[in-house]
Amino acid sequence: MKLETKISLILIMIFLTVGALFFITGFSVLSVLNIPLGINGFVTYVLFPLLFIGMLILIGLVIDRQIRKPLFFFIRWIDQLSLGVFKMPDTIKNFSLNKMRFSPFLELKLKLDGLTYQLNAAEKERKELDETRRNWTSGVTHDLKTPLSYIKGYAAMLRSEHKWDEEEIKEFAKIIEEKSLYMEQLIDDLSVVYEFDKMKIPLNLRTINLVTFVKNVLEDVRQYPMANDYPIHLKVKDEGDILLPFDQTLLKRALENFIMNAIYHNPRETTITVSIETAEGSILIEIKDDGIGMDDKTIQQLFNQYYRGTTTDKSHLGSGLGMSIAKQFIEKQGGQIKVESEPNKGTKIKILFPFQN
Repeated sequence: MKLETKISLILIMIFLTVGALFFITGFSVLSVLNIPLGINGFVTYVLFPLLFIGMLILIGLVIDRQIRKPLFFFIRWIDQLSLGVFKMPDTIKNFSLNKMRFSPFLELKLKLDGLTYQLNAAEKERKELDETRRNWTSGVTHDLKTPLSYIKGYAAMLRSEHKWDEEEIKEFAKIIEEKSLYMEQLIDDLSVVYEFDKMKIPLNLRTINLVTFVKNVLEDVRQYPMANDYPIHLKVKDEGDILLPFDQTLLKRALENFIMNAIYHNPRETTITVSIETAEGSILIEIKDDGIGMDDKTIQQLFNQYYRGTTTDKSHLGSGLGMSIAKQFIEKQGGQIKVESEPNKGTKIKILFPFQN
């Protein structure tokens, strides 16, 4: 039996029980008053039941409109929400929400309105995220297959009976190394995302000279084959050492991801400048390039875990995880990130750490 039918039967039983008690009580009282008031017996035995029945009908209509129909409306609403239909149902026949007067029902409507809006927004966000994840998964699969096909192809060429000269062999080895490094980075990114989700990444803070640390990071980045065509400079605006407590592994990975992102998404000969300074009670690390820049939509999506930006002469390099991971690494160490960019005017990524004397 449906819940609505059960509620209807309960209301009818309550209505009839109360009506019967009221009728018996009222009829008895009227009978007692019959003699002193001199009321005609016809009025007592005929008119009173008719008036009572009319009163019951009137009360029934009020209960039907103010309680039963609104109650059924809310039951239907909740039932729709449970089935994944996140909207207010069509109103019941001959029932207008504007005529609802019972204050608990009015409050319930406000609560269900808010719940419906939240569920609808969450469902929309879930669908968008699912679509993004599907596209991202497809892209990552492609990203793994593409360098793997290069490695297999050049390895097969080297294994063939053809006599390759030394320069050709070096070129093949360079391509194989480049593709292997990219696959390694992608696998590392996937591993880091898993560790972040499981809260397994420890934080090892040590106070060291930030300038020396960044110099070493840039030296390592310059060794990547992809970085050969991108001038990378360091600019320190303050003299002396800049001491900062940070996790060397996490900050190194974050800076590498920011710099490699500038390489992936800009044409060759784009200049990348990393500057360090103390300003307004903070230590500022700025990664600046004079490349193609980004529009507002791209900036908003930049740290989305599954966002894959467009590139110039490269085919979908980057998993979309690197920037998200870098941001999490910085924030885990108490830092903040700001992004400034305009199309065709380059990009600035500012990393701010609290300054400690």
